[in-house]
Amino acid sequence: MRVYLAADHGGFSLKEVLKTYLSTQSYDVVDEGAHALDPADDYPDFMYPAAQKVGADLDSRGIFLCRSGAGAAIVGNKVKGVRAVVARTKEEAKHAREHNDANVIALSSDVLTAEEAQDIVATFLETPFSGEERHLRRLKKILKIEGAA
Repeated sequence: MRVYLAADHGGFSLKEVLKTYLSTQSYDVVDEGAHALDPADDYPDFMYPAAQKVGADLDSRGIFLCRSGAGAAIVGNKVKGVRAVVARTKEEAKHAREHNDANVIALSSDVLTAEEAQDIVATFLETPFSGEERHLRRLKKILKIEGAA
């Protein structure tokens, strides 16, 4: 599975840790930046191109990092086909995959340790969408909203 990583200065250090971790887990990791720590960078500059790639390749996943995760999720959700969520626990990541078929997870570097982030990412990447009728019905409604936007 291809995994797109994106982070601003706030998430840069944690992104680097996750990039190393994911490279040992047989994922095709694509680092969309930041490629250097720059306190003046802006998260949309990295999240938007990564979200476009996830939206174009629905079999891929995105892991976006900033200080809160909120900005990363907001940018991701501007792209058709992207369902981005902020997750601070493995349970939230699992629920987002099983129920919402989320394809981007946004993580907060302010609240997560590297170990917690690795556990959340592993859960997110390993959990399949349930495909239950009620969840499919809800996703179809989201797709209809996207088409109308």
